[in-house]
Amino acid sequence: MMQGQGAARPTRASVVIVGGGIQGLACAFNLARSGSKGVLVLDAGYWQGGASGRNGTLVRGGFGSQAWIELFEFSTRCWQDLSSTLGHNTMFSRRGYTMVAETERTAGVLEDTIHLHHQYGVRAKLLSGRGVRRVLPAIRQDKVLNAIHLADGGVAPHHAGMKAFHAACIEAGVDIRYRTRVTGIERQNGRAAAVLVGDHRIEAETIVVAAGGFNLALAEMVGVTVPGHSMRIEAMALEPIRPLIGPGIALIDSLCYMHQTARGEVVGGTEVPERPRMSLSADFPVLARTAGVYARLFPQLADLRILRHWAGLIHATPDWAPLIGPHPDLRDLWFSAGWSYGWTGGPGTGVLLARSILEGKVERRLQPFSLDRFARGAALVDKTIVM
Repeated sequence: MMQGQGAARPTRASVVIVGGGIQGLACAFNLARSGSKGVLVLDAGYWQGGASGRNGTLVRGGFGSQAWIELFEFSTRCWQDLSSTLGHNTMFSRRGYTMVAETERTAGVLEDTIHLHHQYGVRAKLLSGRGVRRVLPAIRQDKVLNAIHLADGGVAPHHAGMKAFHAACIEAGVDIRYRTRVTGIERQNGRAAAVLVGDHRIEAETIVVAAGGFNLALAEMVGVTVPGHSMRIEAMALEPIRPLIGPGIALIDSLCYMHQTARGEVVGGTEVPERPRMSLSADFPVLARTAGVYARLFPQLADLRILRHWAGLIHATPDWAPLIGPHPDLRDLWFSAGWSYGWTGGPGTGVLLARSILEGKVERRLQPFSLDRFARGAALVDKTIVM
């Protein structure tokens, strides 16, 4: 049983965080670590039932714009020290992360991007020919024009990372309650004042929404809007084989990511355009597309059996960048939302968001990800993310 599940629900909290995935727990831990008392996390689902238990577990700091790089490189550095910070093993493996270009357009983007990586302190190297063969000897060399290898990227299994965050939160005094659905958010005098769990009211000084694919529903409860839409992503795992793939991989043109676990399973997924729907049912067409990408780039995988295939829900924004900070139309309501790379960004955002809430001022690295950026014409264009 999770802490607090059997105890009476509180009637007051300093901060109520709606969503018990990595974003919610990272924020809660850093608030409590900074001395906040009465931090409460509520989640409608079960332990690791959301995207934080259904993701690709990959970590990287290299992207294609200053805003993305500064946030995600900081979070990648947080991952490197996270086991020590939390006092529990996250099993983060700094095995590197390779961004692969299969087309001339993407190869050109990577050639431009490497300079940006170096400018902002990302340990990155542009590879072609022999360099690609050294890092990815099993990939079809004739399919790869160039690649960027990020030395500090890697993999962090979600079961270990979430267990570490949960344990650290409990030790810091955070009250965490799963299977506790927020049914309403109350407004008073121009601010978010309380959350409702059925007939039970919990007054809060600050409310943070970090509910993944359900962010839009929570926003609707309190009568505000947030950009974006909910969507499904899917992934699968192949039967174990000998070591074949060293780093994590982003096949940018194929919209596919993958890595090989310590058990030998190749795990990853691909995005397939579809109408938004709130379902965890996996689809055969998505499975077939993922398998096709694997077989085209790594022929050694073609005859392997698929062990598992699953889906998760995310909140996607028009520019695929997260929405982080206070809502412009309602005081004391904050969001950590719109995450497409939420596992990577969780530890760093937790630090910066907690600091912003406590100081009442949005930290510099979070400012570009404001909720009103689309209304201001300030979308975050990143050419390494296919849109």
